[in-house]
Amino acid sequence: MKKISTLFYMVAGVLSVLGTTSCNDDESYDFPGDSMNRVYIKPYTGNDFLIVHTPVMSTSSFDLKVPAYVTRGHSEAIKATLAIDNSLIDAYNTANGTNYEALPEQALVIENQTVTIPAGSYYSADSLHLAINEEVVSQLRSETGYLIPVKLVSAEGGNAAVSTNMNSSYLVAGVEVKTGMIDDSASDQNTQGALVSERTGWTAYVEESDGVTVNGEISSLFDGNSSSEWSASSSQPFHIVFDMQKTQNVTAVTAWYSYYGWYDYCSFSQGTKMEYSQNGTDWEELGTVPYINGKNVVLYAPVPMRYIRAEIPVVSDWSGTKASIKVGEFNVYVK
Repeated sequence: MKKISTLFYMVAGVLSVLGTTSCNDDESYDFPGDSMNRVYIKPYTGNDFLIVHTPVMSTSSFDLKVPAYVTRGHSEAIKATLAIDNSLIDAYNTANGTNYEALPEQALVIENQTVTIPAGSYYSADSLHLAINEEVVSQLRSETGYLIPVKLVSAEGGNAAVSTNMNSSYLVAGVEVKTGMIDDSASDQNTQGALVSERTGWTAYVEESDGVTVNGEISSLFDGNSSSEWSASSSQPFHIVFDMQKTQNVTAVTAWYSYYGWYDYCSFSQGTKMEYSQNGTDWEELGTVPYINGKNVVLYAPVPMRYIRAEIPVVSDWSGTKASIKVGEFNVYVK
């Protein structure tokens, strides 16, 4: 029994030492057989970026900072250099069944290609910064999108070497071309300009004379009192035309009603098609209303218009299937 007891405590002592050594080494990422301090970058796991083209402007959400990391502690600074390596695109497309294109060289703004990992740190103090060049963003219209491969190309100091398996990261920038002026990603907080304060003479009418049931006075849309509502409904889609009497540089259209005074809803349902005109005869597309959590239909930029025409679609809700609209107040934001 004495020998068994002694053996038990000897094994327990060895395990205790091993456990302590393992905890102390966790932070250093000390891989057996590799004497180098490996510099690496993490694979990008966020959402794809987007280049958006509208009739008046082109924008891009592509803006990213890429830091570098090391596997071990080190007593001197390490310099790591990163670059865009388009030679990786073909292999990526083959492996993933994609057809991404390379961005033109002048399309990227690149800052801090060489970053510094300070002594004792496990990541760089600065980062590679990538963004789309605003001067050429309007030319970026690939139908399949763009791939931006970031690669570590060198590491110096602190017994450092580039990682053999974590040395690249792939970024995707898709392209979306919008035909209308309605910003389907905007909210009320993105509305620019100011509400028109003088609406004297403003009016509206339903183009279809038959089959549309109307309740309320059209003048209530412009009286400053949201509780005086006007509504219209039909079994078929119909059109409402709003006449502002003169040309306005419109940045957003707001038509809303109040639900028993508790919450304000946009009067235009999702799928409402909107057009604008200067003379009430020749119409141009404004866009299709997205789902709106608020009151305003926000435009990408100011659009000069006097008339606004809305095609009210047939939708299904708790009250049935029909085309309908309820408006407490109608106005526009202008710049």
